[in-house]
Amino acid sequence: MACMGKRRLDFVIPPEYDGRKAIHFLRGPAQCSYTLVRSLKTFEDGILLNGTRIRTIDRLHTGDCLSITICDAPQTFEPCEIPVEILYEDSDVIVYNKPAAMACHPVRGLRQGTLANVFARDCAANGESCACRLVGRLDRDTSGAVVIAKNARAAAVLTGHVEKQYIALVTGMPNPKHGVIDAPIGQPDRKNPRRMIVANGKPAVTEYETQIRCEGYSVVHCVLRTGRTHQIRVHMASIGCPLLGDTLYGGETERIERQALHCMQASFIHPVDKRLCIVRAPIPKDMQKLIPLNQ
Repeated sequence: MACMGKRRLDFVIPPEYDGRKAIHFLRGPAQCSYTLVRSLKTFEDGILLNGTRIRTIDRLHTGDCLSITICDAPQTFEPCEIPVEILYEDSDVIVYNKPAAMACHPVRGLRQGTLANVFARDCAANGESCACRLVGRLDRDTSGAVVIAKNARAAAVLTGHVEKQYIALVTGMPNPKHGVIDAPIGQPDRKNPRRMIVANGKPAVTEYETQIRCEGYSVVHCVLRTGRTHQIRVHMASIGCPLLGDTLYGGETERIERQALHCMQASFIHPVDKRLCIVRAPIPKDMQKLIPLNQ
């Protein structure tokens, strides 16, 4: 099968892989999953050694050039014309500043107006056709940085390795002012979107630090060490400080009409060149107006 060429990566074989099989390098330094390796094997130019097609059992030698061409699945979502700020983009990754009131991905009954539809439009504009691989999602009414991988390898490398930092406006003041909430989260009723802290839930760890004390609420900085659905919302509510606007977990709605939560930074090691990428998302106006400027 011929590959039209989606993303080509070249690797120079180091001495420690001299005489070893190609599969060992692909699964090691090249960071290719078994699924991706199987896909590469189906294309004429999927795996090349010094420009010649090889099998994964063929041997490598120091200084050889091993090339892989990743042919991604075609885009399946309808493009939409909603403008969304792009915070960062290259051949492997794109990071959006998702607004509140926008879902990340289509679900039953909602096929348009999501971030995946925006991604489809931007790919088409660039002459690309990339499957939408979200590396962590945000709730519909949570704003901020969302990372999307443009190919299967980038998704495999980044999944579980993106650190997200949030700013939250919470009712009252956390006591203590800073700490770590280590409490498992589950969904006892599958028909109810509400999550709870339950003994048999999935491990969930949130670090928090109170930055500003306001009249009746606080500005809190949160760092996720796990990525559970509604994690910050559940954890802050569990210490008596639900997010402002979060009706699902008891937050008051007088000051803001959605949960006051924004992913202000996403950090990751780039899947190809290994540099540290720190992408920051400006705080939206509905939260800005509640944060004192002199602090």
